[in-house]
Amino acid sequence: MLVMESVLNNPPHPLLRTRDRILGAAKELFASKGFKGTTTAEIARRAGVNEALIYRHFPAKRDLHTAILRAKLEEEVSLELFQAPESIDLPVEIVLQGVAQRFLEAHDPTFLRLYYQSALEGHELAGEFYEQFVTRFVAVLEGMFIRWMAAGLIHASNPRMSAQAFLGMLRSAALSIELFQDPDFLRPYDELAKDFTTTFINGIRVYPVHSDHNPTI
Repeated sequence: MLVMESVLNNPPHPLLRTRDRILGAAKELFASKGFKGTTTAEIARRAGVNEALIYRHFPAKRDLHTAILRAKLEEEVSLELFQAPESIDLPVEIVLQGVAQRFLEAHDPTFLRLYYQSALEGHELAGEFYEQFVTRFVAVLEGMFIRWMAAGLIHASNPRMSAQAFLGMLRSAALSIELFQDPDFLRPYDELAKDFTTTFINGIRVYPVHSDHNPTI
């Protein structure tokens, strides 16, 4: 996906609210050019508004960036990721596969680029988003692993690092799909989620004492 071509060749729909058009334009331009490389004049042209109108809604360019991050955190699909699955008592593989698929389906290519552009530029709001999104998601996974450990269903000496490892696979896949079109990951998300879960779960499963398996995690 070429974000820059999308930005240049697809003007915003005229019926969108002005504020939403400005935010949409800023999101795409920040993603393709970075926060520092984008001017409010460019955002105005992309949104089809007068530059002065931007400042009526957002006193500074930083406020645009903040609003984009806030909107992402408040999206229903994002909020769902922070909730432990209601089906937590189902088999571990089924629950984790559902979590993985939900994460992959929720990933937003344009926002992904915007987020990493911001992080590379050292924008403090990137760190805030990490705390608000990534850290919260890790905490949800950690809670699930702790519960499964207590029930004797998994072997994981460090549930938080297990949560980080599982999320790390998903984040790596999202980056590989968007930035490199890696053929290993260009498959339906349900298949990808199943493969990731199978690979991961075989490292934390509790095997019978006489099994040939010898998990070391």
